[in-house]
Amino acid sequence: MMDQTSNKRRIPSAAMLANLIAKHNNKCAMCAISGEKIRLELASIAPLHQVGSMAEENFLLLCPNCHRYMDMGPKEIEFVNFLYQVLKETNPNQNIQLEVIIGESQRARADILIENSLKEKILIECKSNRAITKSHSSKIVEQILEYGKLVGECKKVLAIPGRLPHEIKQNLESHDIEVWDADYLIKNFKAGIQKADSRYFKMLLTAIAGEQEGSRARDLLGKLKTCIPGRKDCYLYQSLIGEIIEELFCPPLEKPIQEVNDFTKSNRRDFIVPNYATDGFWSFLREKYSGDYVVVDAKNYSRKVKKSDVLQIANYLKPHGAGLFGIIFSRNGGDTAGCLHTIREQWMVHQKLILVLDDTDVENMLLSSGGAEDLIGAKIEEFRLSM
Repeated sequence: MMDQTSNKRRIPSAAMLANLIAKHNNKCAMCAISGEKIRLELASIAPLHQVGSMAEENFLLLCPNCHRYMDMGPKEIEFVNFLYQVLKETNPNQNIQLEVIIGESQRARADILIENSLKEKILIECKSNRAITKSHSSKIVEQILEYGKLVGECKKVLAIPGRLPHEIKQNLESHDIEVWDADYLIKNFKAGIQKADSRYFKMLLTAIAGEQEGSRARDLLGKLKTCIPGRKDCYLYQSLIGEIIEELFCPPLEKPIQEVNDFTKSNRRDFIVPNYATDGFWSFLREKYSGDYVVVDAKNYSRKVKKSDVLQIANYLKPHGAGLFGIIFSRNGGDTAGCLHTIREQWMVHQKLILVLDDTDVENMLLSSGGAEDLIGAKIEEFRLSM
């Protein structure tokens, strides 16, 4: 039997479901348990609300355990092993070392080190397809540059089975670090990818690199780039953020409710997104951080968010009202003085958790196969560990 779970907005046809059952012999595509013993679920390789298409090759039949594993994403070492195999298949004559110890007086372990026929060295650091924030990317740059010193003269590479926001990619390249993203890997190592063992990565890379330029994510990013920070386009920006959060959050969350006042009429927020999720990240967010609703403000500022902006949204967050979780979308993020200090204060004193997301974060959510969950989860993690 199969639980025909699907995206609310796009439902696979009965013919596609029948083809998948036949294709997989009514067995889980990962662990091969029979659908006669356990209910199998329909899973998309690349999420439908991101770059995933409705093509049959973007879907698998999985048991619940394997489905959860796939939603979490493979471990980083699995991508390292996959890329190592791809590189070996592409050019078996190269000296390719996996998890090699580098350095002498100070030692570290590099994911992949290549020495080609011209005696040139290529140092490759691999990261999983989780959303990479600005803060995280700075640490990655430091790590790769430090590893580069241990290796000596070499080409430095960050490999990721997804895409990076333009600003983060640009920062890496400014430090002479090449970025091997999904597009680069498919373009340069397509034959090796097809020969590799990992069905998951083969389909993920193909789905991402095969994204049509006119996709919904690309369309929203295009609108964001043409929206000018400042008062003149403030209503355009607010409307656009409504479209973006609906694209990223819904489902599993309900559609955003626009411009809601509290009882006193003194506090009004741009969007309230009902969170009725019963499992996964959003359910955890509701239970752990009282996120019964996600309260959203859209600030089309040319400046950074300040203390007063944080207090505005904090006034709306109430344990017996909309809950205690809020997000401020702003073009340039928050300042490091009043904004960050006030966010910390609201968390420590009132248990109100407020995130500030800038344009790079929005691009990251739209491009990452993990979507909003990865980025928001990473932001919360950074915030908690900085306390």
